[in-house]
Amino acid sequence: MPSSKIIAHVDMDSFFVSCERLVDPSLVGKPVVVGGRRGERGVVASASYESRKFGVKSGMPIMTAEKLCPKAIFVPGNHKLYSKYSRKIYVLLRRIAPVVEYASIDEFYLDFTGCEALYGHDLEAMAKRVKESIFDRAKLSCSVAIATNKYVAKIAGKTVKPSSGSLTGTIVVPEGTEQTFLTNLSVERLHGAGEKTLPRLKEMRIQKIGDILNIPLTTLQKSFGPSAGSWLYEAARGMGSNEVHPFHFAKSVGHETTFEKDTDDAWQIHQTLAWLSEKGCYRLRRIGKKARTVTLKLRYDDFQTLTKAVTIPETNDDTVVMKTAYALFEEAHNRRRKIRLLGVSLSKFENGEGEDWLFPEMSSKKKDDLYQSVDAIKRKYGFHKLEKAASLDPREDKQAEKFGASSFQKPKIK
Repeated sequence: MPSSKIIAHVDMDSFFVSCERLVDPSLVGKPVVVGGRRGERGVVASASYESRKFGVKSGMPIMTAEKLCPKAIFVPGNHKLYSKYSRKIYVLLRRIAPVVEYASIDEFYLDFTGCEALYGHDLEAMAKRVKESIFDRAKLSCSVAIATNKYVAKIAGKTVKPSSGSLTGTIVVPEGTEQTFLTNLSVERLHGAGEKTLPRLKEMRIQKIGDILNIPLTTLQKSFGPSAGSWLYEAARGMGSNEVHPFHFAKSVGHETTFEKDTDDAWQIHQTLAWLSEKGCYRLRRIGKKARTVTLKLRYDDFQTLTKAVTIPETNDDTVVMKTAYALFEEAHNRRRKIRLLGVSLSKFENGEGEDWLFPEMSSKKKDDLYQSVDAIKRKYGFHKLEKAASLDPREDKQAEKFGASSFQKPKIK
C-alpha cells in the first residue's frame, strides 16, 4: 500500500462502561448501563455488550432500558473519569503514529503513511500493535481498522466489535478492495445514512451496500437529492476523505437537560433556557469564539423532538443568547403539551465582536475584561458560584435568602 494513505480508525469498546469497570471491577461481566440511575429520567449514554443483547442501546430512555434488561446495573456516569482516560489514550497514540486526530472522546484517526518499514510492511501487525499498546497502558479494549481512507476504516472497525463475534478486534482493508469489502454489508452499516435515508433505501429493495452499485448516479440524486445521492454513490464505492487533522476544533457547543418530570411550568422552562445559554456562552469564551447561530432543541412528553435555529450577529454574551433562546422557544412551543427535554447549542463560530452586550455603554475591552473576570471566578470556585439571576428560580429553595444564590437547585445538564 505504498502509493496510498494508511489510515487507522481506533474505536474504544463500550468506553464509558469500560472506564466504570476499571474503577469498580465488580461490574465486569455484568450488564451495565451508563446514563442514569434506575427509575430516573434520562437517556443511555453507553451500554455494555451484555446489556446490548437485550436490545439496550445508546440514546434510549433509561426507563426503556430498564424494561428491556431488568437485571442491568445502572450508573449515572462520570465524565471527568472518561475524559481522563480519553486524554491518556490520545497521548499514547501520539507516540505510536505521527498524525492523530481526536475525532471524539472514544474515537481517533491515525495516519501511518510513511511508517510501513517500522512495522515490517505488515499492516495487520500495525493494527495489533495499536490495540495491544492501548490495553497494556490503559487496560481498555478497542477495535482498530486500517484502510486507505477514514470512511472505510470507520465502517470496517464496526465489523470487528465484540458484538460481531470477532476475537481479534482488528481488520485491514487493502488498497483496491474497498468496494469488494463493502458489497455484502447491510446498508445499515453505511455511516451517515440516517432515519430518512435507510427507510427509503429499503423501499427501493436495497438491502446490501453492493446493491447501490447497480443504481445510476442520476437516479440516486433524483431519489435522495443531489447531495445525498452523490454521497451514496461514492460511499458504496468506498470513497472518502484520507486527511487526518491533528487539531480538531469543535464546530458547536451546547448543553441539554431532561427534566425529572415533564413540565409546562413557565418559570422552570425559562430558568432552564437561561442556564443552558449561560453554560454555552461560558464554553464559547473558554475557546475564544463567538457564535452566529443559536439552535433550540425541544422534546415533548411523547418524545417528538423539534429543533429551531436562527442566525444572529456573532456573540458570546449570555444575555443575547438567553433572549434568542426564549424567542425560539416561544415560536416553536405548542403550549398544550408538556416538555421532557430542552437544549441550546451555539454554532457558526466567528472571531469578531458582538454588538449586543449586557452593558452596551461599556467599551469592547471593558466588556471582555468583565467576562474574563466572571469566568475566572467560575473556574476557580465553581460555575455555580457566580451566575445570572435569570437561571435561578426562587421558588425552588425557601432558604435562598439565608444561604445565597448558590443554594438554588440547578437543572441537570448533559
